[in-house]
Amino acid sequence: MKTVPKSVLGAYAIGAVQSITQVTAGLVHETFAVKTDQGRYIIQKLHPVLASKAIGEDFFAVTEFLRSQKFLSPVCVRTKKGEVLSVDQTDVWRMQTLLPGRTIHVIESLIMAREAGQIYARFHKVMDKMDYRFKSKKILHETEKVYEALGKATKGAEGAKGAEVAQEVAFIRRNLPEFFLPADLPLRVIHGDPKISNILFDRHGRAKAIIDLDTCNRRPLLVELGDAFRSWCGGREDDPSNTFSLSRFRAAWKGYEAGAQGFLTRRERQLVPRAIGTITLELAARFLTDYFTDNYFGWDASRYPSRASHNLARARGQIAEFKDYQKKLPQIKKIVEVQPTVR
Repeated sequence: MKTVPKSVLGAYAIGAVQSITQVTAGLVHETFAVKTDQGRYIIQKLHPVLASKAIGEDFFAVTEFLRSQKFLSPVCVRTKKGEVLSVDQTDVWRMQTLLPGRTIHVIESLIMAREAGQIYARFHKVMDKMDYRFKSKKILHETEKVYEALGKATKGAEGAKGAEVAQEVAFIRRNLPEFFLPADLPLRVIHGDPKISNILFDRHGRAKAIIDLDTCNRRPLLVELGDAFRSWCGGREDDPSNTFSLSRFRAAWKGYEAGAQGFLTRRERQLVPRAIGTITLELAARFLTDYFTDNYFGWDASRYPSRASHNLARARGQIAEFKDYQKKLPQIKKIVEVQPTVR
């Protein structure tokens, strides 16, 4: 069983540790819940890609800003030396307060879908007021670069490994360029990873907080919305029969629409249906790239023999969702249809 080194815990003024529990959720960081005589905390061993000092400072700035706006969020816990990050040999750790609430991995009701949309609309409107220059150069959802990375990873890929994914690679290379988003979209502060497990719900199914705030940055709002609806309206990412739920989308969109009054532009709204396809294929491309490079996403060793095999299942699950989304695209567009009152 993995745990947190005593030297790392000793870097924080959090009192006597009573228990440490590994949190199984999460594809990237190793996450642990820590209970002490002073409170409850979350501490994460950060993935090397997201372990920079710049990302740590951005995380601190975002959590402090949200707290100033009375938007419930975790509080970043600095070390005794006043640092955001704690370094133990080659591992980098970060601590925050643990918020009470329920974590889910698949939306359980249309009420929850609407709640998810509403809280993200509120988050976007609040973060739009943040006057801060992000220090991190780690930018998510650069679709064209993801497409290029897949090309590099698959170049010269021969043998059984390359042959096993030839159809999937060809599908993405054929379809993803058709879904590239315009390059001149306005930049807004987004979360970066709006999966449903990054929303905390209360026992009545109401969304109360958004967590995992280390990928916030300025990006087009559409990449966030595309990722949110892809994630919320699909099933398990590695399901080979994955589908896109119109009923969940309708509820989630209505929630977001209600909360984003006066914020979402007419052009952004028009491109929401397209953005769902963009990010679904982008994620499939990322999974396929990691199938070859084998160095980024976490994987479930209890269900798969390797990271590569899990990533292949994920890629196929996203392609399956995209194909179902394509069939339903006319209905999706109808749901999002721009009204004359939208600016």
